[in-house]
Amino acid sequence: MENDAVLAEALWRAICYASVCQLHLRDNVLLSQPLTAEHVKERPSGHWGTVPGTAFALTHLALAAGALDGEVGLVPLLGAGHAGVVQLSASWVTGELGRLRPEFGPDAGGLRRLSRAFPNVEGMGAEVTPALPAGAFLGGRLGGCLPFAQGAALDAPGRVVVPVIGDGECETATTASAWLAHGDLTGAAVLPVVHVNGFRMGGPSLLGRLDDVRLRAYFAGIGWRAVIVHVTAGSQAEHAAFHAALWDALEATVAGRPTALVLRCVKGWTGPVALGGQTLIGTAALHKTPLTNPRADAQQLSQLDDWLASYRPSQLFDTRGRSRGPLAEAVARVRWCALPRAGSATPDAPRVPKAASFTSAVTGTVRTRRLPSPQPRRTGLQSSS
Repeated sequence: MENDAVLAEALWRAICYASVCQLHLRDNVLLSQPLTAEHVKERPSGHWGTVPGTAFALTHLALAAGALDGEVGLVPLLGAGHAGVVQLSASWVTGELGRLRPEFGPDAGGLRRLSRAFPNVEGMGAEVTPALPAGAFLGGRLGGCLPFAQGAALDAPGRVVVPVIGDGECETATTASAWLAHGDLTGAAVLPVVHVNGFRMGGPSLLGRLDDVRLRAYFAGIGWRAVIVHVTAGSQAEHAAFHAALWDALEATVAGRPTALVLRCVKGWTGPVALGGQTLIGTAALHKTPLTNPRADAQQLSQLDDWLASYRPSQLFDTRGRSRGPLAEAVARVRWCALPRAGSATPDAPRVPKAASFTSAVTGTVRTRRLPSPQPRRTGLQSSS
């Protein structure tokens, strides 16, 4: 377990580092020279607050899937669309992005091009995309990840589906009903990771206000056992604790005992603590990146330099930007599991012509499923027989 924590800590730091690069940098992505204003984007853009916790969860899920080696498929799903920067970073670090888009290979040149492209990465954008690992759920509104995971698990026996959902999502009616409905879904192996950082977009979250005793009681009341892990700094000891909790929750899930793994952390941890005398850490100010103008503001530039350096990139990457040491070992162990693709139609099934556009697909679907035309309205009284 100690070695697992070392690998997880290195992979998590790398994902967070690549995320900060995407939000802020256009050059010098390895900090191989002193950071200057010319290395920084004119308009940093993107969401930071969810990054460290989401990266923490994805790190452990990918490593656990590698340890299982296909014995049980562990399929992560991202509930928050604005966790796209984490998805891109995890895919870049582990090489998945480079296999799909060679220009974004797992080296310094790939990270530089990715950072310059973000948030308008061609064909992917800045939100979660189904083209990359953990992107099978592409919801149009917040709160749908848990019920999607339940349906996917019913359709994919032999896999455990792991939706990573936030405490804000848990306040939606869709998620609330899905917790209760799970008791009737025999065979749906779903292991939710609930990322409780204390905030929804508009302010403090309801789950974040509960202490551990009340939080466990809440989940018990809706039919789930909650395993809670507190993370404050991303230390190896915290990685070891989460690693143990994940395996405990996975064993319970496979055995048919509904279990939710709760990651309790501070909003935006490892990011800037304060700016201009205003506290940032643990506030809604870290929902998006708090350093809005490091190119022109010397204080923000210094904070960005410290922020990037805190992940110790020289321990993670060699001079070419390739993973080294524990990170290289972690990348070699990672496995990204996916949901099965839809099979081809059976010989007896009617062939459905491929639509030329989204509009024609919708139009065709509406025409085939439209209600019968209404009958002419009759007026006057009917004569009795």
